[in-house]
Amino acid sequence: MKRVSILVLFVSVLSGCAAAQTTEPAGQSQPAGQTQPGETQPADQTQPSTAGGAGGASLVDAALQVTDVCTLMPMDLAASIVPDASQPQSQQFPPRCTVSNGTSVLEITIGAYDAVDPLVPNEPVAGLGAAAYLQKQTPDNAYLKIILDPNGGAVYVEVAGHDGEDHGNDAIAVAQRVLAALQPA
Repeated sequence: MKRVSILVLFVSVLSGCAAAQTTEPAGQSQPAGQTQPGETQPADQTQPSTAGGAGGASLVDAALQVTDVCTLMPMDLAASIVPDASQPQSQQFPPRCTVSNGTSVLEITIGAYDAVDPLVPNEPVAGLGAAAYLQKQTPDNAYLKIILDPNGGAVYVEVAGHDGEDHGNDAIAVAQRVLAALQPA
């Protein structure tokens, strides 16, 4: 019972923080990738909008609604990246889904309240969310952070092949499918 109370309190605090950060009137949200009056955006950082179509839901809103990250796992890609993998393993906190064959691992994590800080060092990846940063920690380990909105929220994709191959493109392909699944129908 004590754990439930702590969890309810934690969720309430996070919800309050998210609501306190909202400065726009309801229904007046600015699509991601566009600047507010007085703001500038570097020409090389222009990104496609992350605002959804139906009802103006954003990628962050969609990420907050995910109760099982494994529903976002593109299993056809997972099977090619991690052959002979076990069934996807879901984790609630942080929201995560992992596929592994004992050697290789593919993992998707949602950080709906995470800051927009880039990974260091990183290679920027155009066309994913508000911004995206690829980090190759070792030659066969790719870690990708996709910023969902200029104000925050992120999805992380990690491919640890442990096979000597570059998995940067694999992480990007998985991220593209995850973002597509988060878009409202």
